[in-house]
Amino acid sequence: MADRTVRIAVIGDEGVGKSSLVLAAVHNTFTDNPVPTLPPTRLPADTVESYISPAPATLIVDTCSSPEDKQAWELNVQQAHAIVLTFAANDYNSLRRVVMHWIPELERVGARRPIILSACKCDLGDIREERFQTLIQAILLEYRHIETFLESSAKKQQSIPDIFYYAVKSVVHPAEPLVEFTTGQLKPLCVKALKRIFLLCDINADGALNDEELNRFQIKCFHAPLQPTELAGVKEVVGERLPGGLNENGLTLKGFLFLHALFIEKARTETVWTVLRSFGYSDELLIEQKLLDSVDFNHQTDQSVEVSSDGKRLLRRLFTSFDVNEDGLLSDAEQTEMFSASPSSPFEDANLKGIMVQSSDQGLTQKGFASCWAYLTLSKPSKALEHMMYLGLDMDPALMQRQFAISKTRQQERRRGKDFQGRALFQCFVFGAANAGKSSLLQGLVRQHGQPGSSELQPKAEEGNDGQAPAANIAVNEIPVARGNRQREVMTTLVLREMQEAQIQSFEEDPQALQDACDVAAFVFDGSNIASFKAAQDLLLKLAQLADDTIPCVLIAAKDDLGISMDIQDECGRVAQELRMQVPLQVSSQTDDNSPVYSALVAAALTPTKFIPETPTLRAKRRSEQASRRTASFVAVSALVVAGVYATYRWSNNSASVSEISRHGDTVASGDRNQTKGGASDVRRDIQAYVKGLFSGWSRS
Repeated sequence: MADRTVRIAVIGDEGVGKSSLVLAAVHNTFTDNPVPTLPPTRLPADTVESYISPAPATLIVDTCSSPEDKQAWELNVQQAHAIVLTFAANDYNSLRRVVMHWIPELERVGARRPIILSACKCDLGDIREERFQTLIQAILLEYRHIETFLESSAKKQQSIPDIFYYAVKSVVHPAEPLVEFTTGQLKPLCVKALKRIFLLCDINADGALNDEELNRFQIKCFHAPLQPTELAGVKEVVGERLPGGLNENGLTLKGFLFLHALFIEKARTETVWTVLRSFGYSDELLIEQKLLDSVDFNHQTDQSVEVSSDGKRLLRRLFTSFDVNEDGLLSDAEQTEMFSASPSSPFEDANLKGIMVQSSDQGLTQKGFASCWAYLTLSKPSKALEHMMYLGLDMDPALMQRQFAISKTRQQERRRGKDFQGRALFQCFVFGAANAGKSSLLQGLVRQHGQPGSSELQPKAEEGNDGQAPAANIAVNEIPVARGNRQREVMTTLVLREMQEAQIQSFEEDPQALQDACDVAAFVFDGSNIASFKAAQDLLLKLAQLADDTIPCVLIAAKDDLGISMDIQDECGRVAQELRMQVPLQVSSQTDDNSPVYSALVAAALTPTKFIPETPTLRAKRRSEQASRRTASFVAVSALVVAGVYATYRWSNNSASVSEISRHGDTVASGDRNQTKGGASDVRRDIQAYVKGLFSGWSRS
């Protein structure tokens, strides 16, 4: 909080002492005739730094109550973080107007802020009169967002620092997010945050904080251990006032929550906020954004963020620890307990609404659990990190970073043309005409092998986020795939996305988006309908061209249980041969996660060059590349020949000169010289004839 300026607006009737109050706080002075409305003024840091350290910069805004300045007044209170609401101790009517005018005005303009109620000019009046006390008590009971009430006198410097200390405290250590004022009970978010802190401090996981664990907690938050007498005093208070707050192992969660509620009751909210902020909480009782930002998720559009091997181990431990009955499923009750210290379940996140993962009537399978986290990480990695932290991930940035991995770019992987061992998640875009059987492919991915009674999470009908396909058209599961040189079986996450017409049109407008996100494309057709196959073929050629023939493609014949006619089989064979593709894979309404079709899709993504169809556009591109290579080779050979001709010419001249000098000295016979020149000319003519023949032969080829 020290990095922001706290704005405090001072409001009340004209003449109640607002400006004198500000002068006394800022300059420690008093005058009988102050300026009617002071300009915004900074509060000296030493006013509150004895109680709040580091003290935030504080700006006090004096306000005018005249109707002419109503617009400025509204702006000032809306910008304020806290309000000092004043009345005169010698004017009962000004107290009545607190209820009749000022509080309704604050609510009218939406400025529900912490309020410090101050009786000014106590040197001139006695608010201990019964009518004052009765009305003040009624106000404090009715309006729970009034933090405190103080009597003050600017002339006598009475309670001036206290007023602004409580105003700043109400902003830096607010009570409103922590407690329900009407009941005095801790708010649900506060309970969840404190429960997470308790679980993090319960190192031995026995449901209680022993003396050693309490001292670790104390040192982390307040940088000093509890003395034995203090520790005994804490236990005595809890033991006397709360049955079940202690057990033989130490302070229970119930007792831990009670202590913090007691601090709030005694107006020591700063103690509770020190605890919360020590464990990474913001003013909204969520994990602080700057803590989440310490993990680097920056990546290019054709890269993916995945859960790393460390992250998967953490998730497996969580699943095992909350699978109380060890049935391999997380029931609704077990999921509720798992996320009892989180503001919400990650499975309620908008990015996960209705995606199909493996589950049953009794709960979520371990593969379904892992799939939810894999997809959340893919679509919103910072949200996945946040939920992991609520589940107990330590706040060490290096450890947080290790829970995630960023893949190489798809462009790099396709250039390699072989299995990239770092990838553990692949996206398959599923295309096909209406009623082609795409849903069977998606549902089969999450249908558990050998358990016909298993079912999927029911998808929602609403549109997905960020322009993605509707959530109902996404299925995610982990499947075993043989990877690497040793063909070791590795659990790999496959995401199937059914593409609608709107997505196809968007790819036409932005083909790069298709190349960036798609690892493999599946083209599904009804095995009993030739028109459906033609539609799949047309889509394949269209999408392959949009993707610049860089995406591996697989044909899939759906509704295999209805049989495939001979004419469709013949046509499939012809098209597969023409495009140099594998024959279509087959799925049916009984396909489950053990089907080879899914491992084949991952294999296509792992070795993309083997599954890129040889479309007409790709063949034309290759012919163009071959011509370019031939031209480049021709130029290179030509350059070598010319260089050879020149070298031979120089060599023949030099050889002739050396021979003449060695045989005849300074005198050379005319006949011998002519013979030497003639020999050199013959060599040049032979080379020229050779180069001419080479050029003419190349041009004919």
